[in-house]
Amino acid sequence: MFKGLPSTRRRSGDDGLFGWTIFIVFLALFAVFCWVGSFYVFGHPEKGLSYSLLEKFGKVDAPKRFKLTSAPRGKFLAADDLYSRFHPVPKGALQAESDRLLRNYIRNYQQTRDQVPYVIGEYKVMGVFRLGAENFFQAGVVALAESVENPSVLLELVFPSAPENTQDLERMLQTGLDLKLVKTLDLTAVIGARKLPDGRLSLTAVPLLYGNYTSSNASGTFSLEPPDGLNVGAGLPILNQAAVDAADKNFRAYAQRAGFVRKETPAVLMRIQQTEAAEAGAAAAAVEEAPAPRAVPVHEENVPVAKAIPVTAEDRAAPAGTPSAELQTTAVAAPAAVAATAAAPAKQWTLHPPGQMPRGKLVDMDSAPGATRNAGERNYLRGDFKVTAAGPGRAVLRGTSGGRNARVIVDFPDGAAVPAEGESFRRDAQRPFEITSVEEGPDGQVNIYVREVTRP
Repeated sequence: MFKGLPSTRRRSGDDGLFGWTIFIVFLALFAVFCWVGSFYVFGHPEKGLSYSLLEKFGKVDAPKRFKLTSAPRGKFLAADDLYSRFHPVPKGALQAESDRLLRNYIRNYQQTRDQVPYVIGEYKVMGVFRLGAENFFQAGVVALAESVENPSVLLELVFPSAPENTQDLERMLQTGLDLKLVKTLDLTAVIGARKLPDGRLSLTAVPLLYGNYTSSNASGTFSLEPPDGLNVGAGLPILNQAAVDAADKNFRAYAQRAGFVRKETPAVLMRIQQTEAAEAGAAAAAVEEAPAPRAVPVHEENVPVAKAIPVTAEDRAAPAGTPSAELQTTAVAAPAAVAATAAAPAKQWTLHPPGQMPRGKLVDMDSAPGATRNAGERNYLRGDFKVTAAGPGRAVLRGTSGGRNARVIVDFPDGAAVPAEGESFRRDAQRPFEITSVEEGPDGQVNIYVREVTRP
């Protein structure tokens, strides 16, 4: 009558063993997850969640102030060099490169052998925006500036500072102010890159020296300070498309008033040198001493942004920063629709005699879509064209012999004759257009961005 009891006890023991097995497997999986997760957190401090965890446990330092004599090694790049490095390649690679640059900055360049891209050259301030708690940098201002050498390059230059210095920064960083960045005084590091919908390159940069500055037409100075912490979750870039549109409008209004004629010496922002010139020169040479870094291809895609994070083209939120008083009174406007013939700020670059351009590869409309895959290689477009739209400094062309699904958007420098709508013409090896980027849309439409680089 009790023969079934031993069998019941055996089944109960088997169930307990199975339960313990499941529990141990769960613990093993949890340990693997924690191990992999910790690698990801430490390996990607540029991600908002990772940075928050590292900051909470004291595993990440705030950005440090560097000295020119002990700065991370890098390469000083003018606007054309920056354009060649970052502009001609795909969206995914550009985002990966931006993540890497930001990761190195957050780590104070301690765990990398990469060279830092330092910005040099002359830039003109288009607009100034105040930083707040919702931005990546939470105090100071950010100035959007256009390269004088290559107007297709914009610089989102961050000036981190104590809150009490914000008004002085806004007062000195006036529209039209010349920002002159030189290797013997400035270490302005690129920490992010993006493409604007109109094809221009926008770079986010911050001065690693956090020095003292003065303006040639304003009294007083202001000092920059390394930020106490970063709101990494806000992401880069800092300015969204609405802010860029507002700065564009503000700068065009300034340029129209000034007539692009320098009747007197323009105001210049200058860093106050705190080291001997010889020492500074030697330090700058040492910074640039290392061999060039392995190039990471970066290519063409347009990413409008809002509140410092990438969003869809439909998102047209207000600027992430608060515009300065001048920008509020002269440039607050709804985002302008990007059109091929829209007016643009002053554009100047070097024009060459026919047939004497820098060496490069000559392509036609059919082979142009694959011409920009090799970063740093110049490509020129030849062919027979017809103008389908024209405006100040820009024209849209269609090929009359090849490139059926492609159109060409040409930028002309100030003063150059723009062909009229409906006009047909040919460009051969003596007077080709220089290709700046190529974009292919999901519908198969190819946009080839070029610029005029030869004299008539």
